[in-house]
Amino acid sequence: MNKQKLLTIFFVSLGMMVWAQPKKAPPIFKKTSSGLEYKLFPHGGTVKPVPGDVVKAIIVYTNAKDSVIYDSRKSRPDNIFELLAPTFKGGLEEGMMMMSIGDSAVFRVSADSVFLKTFQKPLPPYLKKGSKLIFKVKLQAVQPKETIDHRTPEEIQKDNEKRKETEPKLIEEFITLNNITAAPTPSGLYYIEREVGKGNAVTSKSIVKIIYSCTTLDGTAIDTQSNPIEIDMSLGKITKGMEEGLLLMSEGTKATLIIPSVLAFGSRKINKIQPYTTLIYDLEVVEVK
Repeated sequence: MNKQKLLTIFFVSLGMMVWAQPKKAPPIFKKTSSGLEYKLFPHGGTVKPVPGDVVKAIIVYTNAKDSVIYDSRKSRPDNIFELLAPTFKGGLEEGMMMMSIGDSAVFRVSADSVFLKTFQKPLPPYLKKGSKLIFKVKLQAVQPKETIDHRTPEEIQKDNEKRKETEPKLIEEFITLNNITAAPTPSGLYYIEREVGKGNAVTSKSIVKIIYSCTTLDGTAIDTQSNPIEIDMSLGKITKGMEEGLLLMSEGTKATLIIPSVLAFGSRKINKIQPYTTLIYDLEVVEVK
């Protein structure tokens, strides 16, 4: 047998072997001790919700034949709700508590229990008694229950008015306590230069690299950037106080900015920053282009 025929037989045999390989089976359902059937697809997150947390999730559920009964992407695109304690053993809530932010999962749950105990409605006629619902879930965000604001709108408004009223006094006390002699600019910004820069001056068209730490007047840490971040001054995406302070600086300058809320976030609550909060930035301009 010549070499060409041997090669032909080899490749035909190889092709048959590859074709004959069984396809990879999809992941099978696992089962918890309570009877919840699940397939979990981790995304590497660590934050898991507990009852009382507010969660954001995409939820689609179907019958056992994959006919869609509900799709939050169509009914409630911004699907945010409080995660309750499981309404029965093996319930969807138990499954969601197994997930971390970014995870996806598929849960197989008793249709009778979901409707009677969770939805508190009779089983609809299009579902058979004893059948299963298939829930497909993607967990997008979690707000821990201890961070949820339970005040009424009236209480929030009253507290914010008090914060606005007392902010100037808190700034004055901070200036006195820390022996700060710098006068505020006409806008109310306090600019305290700690080291003079010798490089290019920052302009409204500059691209600057900065490092900083940010706290409130009482020392609460808000943010720290120890690796330089880049800011395009022409885009106007920073607060008025930060912009005004940077325009007083050059490459190599180190300064402290005391930024009243009117030059920061004003009446808005941004993450840990409460309305009418003065911010303090220890700032260094690393590079100016």
